[in-house]
Amino acid sequence: MLTRREKDMIKQQDMTETAAAVLHFLPADKWVTPRMMTRTTGVSEAQCQLILTQLVLAGLAKDNGGYGNKFRRCQ
Repeated sequence: MLTRREKDMIKQQDMTETAAAVLHFLPADKWVTPRMMTRTTGVSEAQCQLILTQLVLAGLAKDNGGYGNKFRRCQ
């Protein structure tokens, strides 16, 4: 049986892999919504929204207008 810490580490690893997938499929040449990314990646819209916002904070993506509606990868 896994300890709570081990479970948290697995969740963190899964989230990192999910974020890498979202970044991989995020286009640099057009703006996309979290819903569009959901269709591409299979990740829930809420999780896409969170990951895309984190990618913006990390400087890996841009947010069109700062409202969290449309994103694209930095070139």
